[in-house]
This record gives sequence, structure tokens and C-alpha cells, in this order.
Amino acid sequence: MPFVQAGDVRVHYIEAGAGDPLLLLHGNWATSSWWEPLLARLPEGLRGIAPDMRGRGRTEGPDTDYSIPSLAADALALLDALGLERVHLLGHSLGAGVAIQLALEHPERARSLVALAPPWVDGMPLLLYNPARQVMLKENRALFAAAIKAQAPSVEDGEYWQRLVDEGHGQSLAATLGAHDSTRDWRPGDSLRAIPCPKLVISGEHDLLLSPEVCERAAQALGARHVTVPGVGHSANVEAPDRLATIVWQHVAQG
Repeated sequence: MPFVQAGDVRVHYIEAGAGDPLLLLHGNWATSSWWEPLLARLPEGLRGIAPDMRGRGRTEGPDTDYSIPSLAADALALLDALGLERVHLLGHSLGAGVAIQLALEHPERARSLVALAPPWVDGMPLLLYNPARQVMLKENRALFAAAIKAQAPSVEDGEYWQRLVDEGHGQSLAATLGAHDSTRDWRPGDSLRAIPCPKLVISGEHDLLLSPEVCERAAQALGARHVTVPGVGHSANVEAPDRLATIVWQHVAQG
């Protein structure tokens, strides 16, 4: 299990393959383990690197700023620590926002960008802002397990899924609330069109959290192609890894 010091964070990450680097950034209430199915399907010539973000998984560091720009700064520090100059970026949910922010602030570091179920690019609607529910999810594992299963309805409820639930529930409350606040406040909007690399937005047909309409708005802001994966919810990376891999590898080949 590799670790590397990146700024004030000792980052745990998993990796597979060899070749051009692909940075995979997980969502809120998640860890790098959500990328295991895709890492197992890496094509020849790609090196996949999936870190646990600050406050999550085995990564160690202070509870400081959990905003999307700060998490993007963490990702940049990781790239520098690993000596990676230009990478393909793939993010899921919160991680998609982090990947987008990194590409926006440092376009010279991004070879391509894939945003899987990205958050609202004009800010989370205030009707959905509910930090008290986030606290309840942290305090009640059974409630959390039911809520996260609704985001990946087609995943088999086996040993792997229970590990994802345990790891996700273990994230710090500060990380949870910080991410919730940041998705409300993050509003890059149409400035995203300035990102010059090849861009792709992917959504799930039955996503209850970030609907295809939310993802279509992200695609419009980015000037990106938008693909909807049929029959899946919020988490195609664990629900339909074969189909997702086909879409992502075709896009990455353009970068």
C-alpha cells in the first residue's frame, strides 16, 4: 500500500498498470477502493493512480479546508510528489469537481478530463443543502448504508460492497461537512469552457443525486461531450465497470 507525503498530507493511494498516468479521484463518502474495478480493466499503456482524499480512507493529515479548490490543491501536490507532469484526469461525483477544478486552475497538467456524475457547476440548490442529514449519516451506519446503496442500486451486496460502505462511513465528519458546504458554494459555471484538453461528462440514467440534466449542464459549461450510461445510478464505476471502461479508454486515447 503506497504512501507519499504531499504537502501536509500523507497520501495513501492504490495503483495499477504502467505508462501514461491517469489520476482517479473518488467521491464523497468514498475512498480509492471505488476505483478497483476500473483499475482491474486498465488497457496497456496506462498507469492508474487512485488516492484517498484528505479526511478519507488511509490518508493522514489535518482537518483543514475541504473545499473543492483545496482538494484540487491536494491533488496537485500529489502529482508533484509523484513527479507527474501531465496526467489524464478522471473524477467521480465530488472527485469530478476536484478534477475539473484542477484542470481549470492548471490546464497545462491535464491531458484529458472525464467527469463521472459531476456536481452542480452553478452550486448545489439550497433545497438540497442539509448538513444535519450528513451528521445523521455519520452517526448511524445502517442509515448510511441504505443511503449509499441508493446511489449504486445495481451493485451486488457482497464483501466488496460492504468494504466500500465501511470505508466510506469511516471518513471524518469535517470532511463530510466540508464537501457538503463546498458543493453548495462551488460555482465555476461557464468559465469551465476555457479548459483546453479533451473533455467528457458521463452520467447514469437512474442517478437520484446528480441527474442527467445536472450532468448535461456540466457538459454545456465545459463544452464537452455527454454520455449517459443506461440502467445505472450514480456510480457507474462500481455498477457497470466494463461499459464505463470502454467509454473512458476511448476518450483517454484522444489526450
